[in-house]
Amino acid sequence: MYEPIKSLGQNFLLSSSVVELMIDSLELADGDDIIEIGPGHGILTDALAHRITDRDINLYAVEIDERFSRKLFEMYVREPNIEIIQADILDWLPNFESNRKVKVFGSLPYYITSPILHSVIKMKTMPKLAVFLIQKEVADKVCSKVPDSSYLSVFVQTFYEAEFLLEVPRKQFTPPPKVDGGVIKLIKKNIDMDLRTKESYEGFLHRGFSHPRKMLNKPFSREELERAGMNPRLRPQNLSADEWRRFYEIIHLKHEV
Repeated sequence: MYEPIKSLGQNFLLSSSVVELMIDSLELADGDDIIEIGPGHGILTDALAHRITDRDINLYAVEIDERFSRKLFEMYVREPNIEIIQADILDWLPNFESNRKVKVFGSLPYYITSPILHSVIKMKTMPKLAVFLIQKEVADKVCSKVPDSSYLSVFVQTFYEAEFLLEVPRKQFTPPPKVDGGVIKLIKKNIDMDLRTKESYEGFLHRGFSHPRKMLNKPFSREELERAGMNPRLRPQNLSADEWRRFYEIIHLKHEV
């Protein structure tokens, strides 16, 4: 077994029960294009490979570490529906397109969880479903609701229903990280927003949460709040993802006129 590279945040999952839960949660169906982020030694890859043999399901396993991508390529070189890709997932995701149902999963390096979530939302073909094992604190934040909304929960939940599935103790990894993990499931909402609008909306949320403990009259003008019918005494965490999206659309439409 190769030694983990600390700078890449490599902590490898050991639990077969967590693996099976994650694979089950993908709701595999013929016509799926599955993207695995950071397969490492391939514990998730191998479990999924057994499920998609002789099925109309493609797997794209994207691994930045050449040691693991080379090992996985040798393991699956004769599997026609499994492609091993040696690349940085943040560079690869923006260029992926498909006319099939896209699903994404993986045990993510904790230190780049947020950039990966943002990249998934901005993909040309947005995934219908995603299953991720991430740091528990971040998993809780992604799934949080009013009155504990955060920038990350609002941005993700604008586009996806978010569900916390399972806590994963740190001892289930090698080497053990300093914190526990959590499995989340994201199911796509019927929201139609192009990339330019998503990036504009992202900036709007950054503005809104720039002073998360202060009232909305701090980041927004009185005119903006009145136009949107927003209570200026509310705080950012008091608005749901749907309310933030409607607020954005009112302000955005005004600027487009």
